[in-house]
Amino acid sequence: MIGYFVQVRTLNGPLITVNERPITATAARVKQLHPGIEYEFRVAALNDNGLGEYSSTSDPVVPFTENRPSQPGRPVATATSTSVNLQWFMSDNEQETKRLRYVIRGRETDTGRTAMYACTERKAGPTISHTLSNVGLNSETQYQFAVAACNEARLGLFSSYSRLHTTLSG
Repeated sequence: MIGYFVQVRTLNGPLITVNERPITATAARVKQLHPGIEYEFRVAALNDNGLGEYSSTSDPVVPFTENRPSQPGRPVATATSTSVNLQWFMSDNEQETKRLRYVIRGRETDTGRTAMYACTERKAGPTISHTLSNVGLNSETQYQFAVAACNEARLGLFSSYSRLHTTLSG
């Protein structure tokens, strides 16, 4: 077995071969499909004797939409001995931010230990503020924080980490 060729079509449309060279794996990602449109696929194997017959077409499938929220800006952190106040910027798309919650990641810079904090309540607007308190922060320890937006569909990309902040003794 040398590999496989994959063809795709919209319902009742022409079949288009998606790869120029044989695919050696038994799974492939087909790009440049449009959400909300049904597609059918079929596959043929290539071996030393040539290209075999194509399979029957698959049942119609509809690609998932990429509904990932925007990436937040780098948070600014202000720490006390038992809490940290965070502020970050989001896109100014008010409709998007109304539906978002946020996941906060904290990292101790000395040990590299990372903790994920629960989603915050929904927050809207381009400037978001949140206070983490009673979450097990050690006093006199350097931390950095990153934030990711979360919608009904999925978790977005995490922001860059904040500058180093040392919690106060106390």
